[in-house]
Amino acid sequence: MENSHGSNNETTENQKSKTLKAMFLVLMNCVLMTIGQVGGPLLLRIYYLHGGKRKWLNAWLLTSGFPILILPIAFSYLRAQAKGQATGLLVMPKLVAASAILGLLLGLDGYLYSFGLSYLPISVSSLLGSTQLAFTAIFALVVVRHKFTHYSVNAVVLMTFGSVVLGLHMNGDRPSGVSDGKYLLGFLMTVGAAALHGFIMPALEYTHLKAGMPITFDLVMQIQFLISMFATLFCTIPMIINNDFQAISKEAGEYGLGETKYYMVIVFAAVAMQSLIIGSIGVIFCSTSLLGGLVSSLLVPV
Repeated sequence: MENSHGSNNETTENQKSKTLKAMFLVLMNCVLMTIGQVGGPLLLRIYYLHGGKRKWLNAWLLTSGFPILILPIAFSYLRAQAKGQATGLLVMPKLVAASAILGLLLGLDGYLYSFGLSYLPISVSSLLGSTQLAFTAIFALVVVRHKFTHYSVNAVVLMTFGSVVLGLHMNGDRPSGVSDGKYLLGFLMTVGAAALHGFIMPALEYTHLKAGMPITFDLVMQIQFLISMFATLFCTIPMIINNDFQAISKEAGEYGLGETKYYMVIVFAAVAMQSLIIGSIGVIFCSTSLLGGLVSSLLVPV
């Protein structure tokens, strides 16, 4: 009897430890999302406001900070080596293929968002971007079979409807020199980006549900690295075709805030947006895509 009670207590303690660890990981990823969601769009808009014109460069910045992930991956590798544990690439070929597809979609999503941001003020762009919660809820129902409740339906409808109404009635905040046609195009591109992002999040959740292996820190980091790498490659090809890399030095010299601040803006924008991507993917793997969409929408007022 005593052995049975001891075993039950040990099981309960292990469950509590796992629960606390999961809650901590969700919280940390939410913090990363907050940093990226608040700072990233502002820096990307600053790029446009003071003379930046390269839309593919702006899209490239959304994921080009992925080499940052080498640090936690290397740290985890060295720690495992010190403990004599098995190390190496945990991502199976089918997960690499899924990461490539998701990365290409994320690259396209980044371009749509960047294009819309070039014609819209940050307030309208962020509000329209928050409509991704509605798309996430719909695709979560279709892709991973998340069930709707009365509360979730009411929240999604009210937040989405409010965002669209505000976006349509904020012409007074329109950037100078933007025509009605460009404003409408930016509006549609941003909504398209929100819809695509709303699909990507449940698709990520579906990928990890079908992974057929335990979801660990190392696996999540490696998948994040691959997705961001493929998204960056997707944006790199048109940048090469458009000679965007060669134009960076010229654009920096003509930038309204000065050359030094130009490079500061694009570097910090890349870091902030990578923080957002790490946090978003982390929340999805630690919880659900719907929670990721909800956190993203809640950060819009910030």
